[in-house]
Amino acid sequence: MANFYEPATPSCHVTVIDDGSSIAREVIAQLYSAKHCDVATCSLAEFPNKPIRNNSIVCIVAAGDIGSDSLSRIREFIPSKTIKSIVITDNPILFERLGMLASDALLWPLASGLLQQRLLYLQQLQVAQDQIDGLRQSLAWHKARVDREHQLVEHIFQNALSRNYLEYAHVHTYLTPVSKFNGDLCLIAPGPLGNIYMLMADFTGHGLAPATGALPLSQAFFAMSDRGVSVAEMVTEFNYRMSRLLPDDMFCAAILLELSANGERVTYWNGGMPAALLFNEHGEILKRLSPAHMALGVVDDHEFDSRVATFRAPRGSSIALFTDGVTELLGHQHKFLGSEALEMLLSRYPRNEDFASLVDELERFRGETPLHDDLSLAILSCQPTGLGEVKPEPEQFGLPFIFESVLQPEHLMTIDPVAHILSALSQLPHLRRHRTTVYLFLAEAFNNALEHGLLELDSSMKQDPEGFAEYYRLRLERLHGLQQGEIRIRVHFEPSSKQLTVSVTDSGKGTADVAASAKYTEKSHGRGLELLRQMTTDLSWDAATRTVSFKYLL
Repeated sequence: MANFYEPATPSCHVTVIDDGSSIAREVIAQLYSAKHCDVATCSLAEFPNKPIRNNSIVCIVAAGDIGSDSLSRIREFIPSKTIKSIVITDNPILFERLGMLASDALLWPLASGLLQQRLLYLQQLQVAQDQIDGLRQSLAWHKARVDREHQLVEHIFQNALSRNYLEYAHVHTYLTPVSKFNGDLCLIAPGPLGNIYMLMADFTGHGLAPATGALPLSQAFFAMSDRGVSVAEMVTEFNYRMSRLLPDDMFCAAILLELSANGERVTYWNGGMPAALLFNEHGEILKRLSPAHMALGVVDDHEFDSRVATFRAPRGSSIALFTDGVTELLGHQHKFLGSEALEMLLSRYPRNEDFASLVDELERFRGETPLHDDLSLAILSCQPTGLGEVKPEPEQFGLPFIFESVLQPEHLMTIDPVAHILSALSQLPHLRRHRTTVYLFLAEAFNNALEHGLLELDSSMKQDPEGFAEYYRLRLERLHGLQQGEIRIRVHFEPSSKQLTVSVTDSGKGTADVAASAKYTEKSHGRGLELLRQMTTDLSWDAATRTVSFKYLL
């Protein structure tokens, strides 16, 4: 990207609009004798129909006896062009009227050297304007690209959390993110025995980066809830995934609890979250579910403590789970809410039907103060869930199949091939519920083949913001210039093993070693491949055939 403050170009390009007057002849003579001045002329009769080069400064000579028709054409031309213009006249009235429209104006006669100085000044302004226009176009393209990617990620998140049972009758939630993507996570899922699981998690930071951790965490949460796995087993699996996915400076504080079908027994694990509050129908605090463990992703498997606590909840009691964004809520008087104020609000509004009033109090406390952290509050009533035992679906996985698509450059530039392939796959039995996950790993494998295989881009460029923008500029440029090459996507389903085998082959020359053992997640690139490792098995890269392959168990 060009430097905004780079010096002016050595040559000043000027087009003189010659009205045939003596003033015009003197102006042209001065410019021809000046250094670093490239002069072209255009008669007033030809103006403005004669083409004028874009980087040229238009010097309009308008003597006092200029005709009204010529004056009208000049007045129409000046404001309609982005190129710089300067008016030279010996008529004070024209100087005032045209000078307001042009970039500059001079009243004849001129001091020695003044005209060249003003032209060089306008040349510098033109260079700066061109650079600003280039920056504006680049930013507009980058914004459109980011908006498109945000829409895609938002769609993925919506699908990933489509099973979230937030409409459960005995839970009330207040979830407000700072930005478009929430770094907090509130997940609810029924178990197979009428029990219900609830997870409140808070990733380090807020926005898109921490929100990406929600994908593998929610995938594991819903899958294990379906099987009725214990809380201890669930948090062990969560920590396993988070410790391998998250970089060293990021972790996930979380509280996971299970409420039995009769609404009496609560089993919970709290790692680094604020103490959840058990309170009765009068708003009295009966128990604090204090954190007793490190947050997820902080320690390795052999150090992780999965021990849980269990207690019996009195009939009519409720549990309030919340992130530190609630207690650290900054009010309009620049004071934090604090845990004591939150407990007072719970004592004032303890019933389910009071939840809207509780939220109104929080909003009133905040006023117009912008959020500085994601805000998440959920209240679970400890009463019979009414869900009943879930009977497993009969497994009808159908016939084996093989799907293959060969994508040429014209396909890569005009359509979203992954969306088309997914549309076909999701029609098959039992694959619709895996739509989000299948899309995620297909998109990652496809983009890896396209960007690093056919387009030969280097992910290390994305280590800093300037390199990140340049990476996607090159991606667009090389994709539009792609004349040959292909990407072959092959999906094989075997019903006996309930397994999808995916292979993506490209005909490019770039490096795409997805089997490398380095922990990419500490960088600003490569996290997609690490996510692919977490979600699939047997991930491998065959350099001879340029094929990425992996398996996914339904």
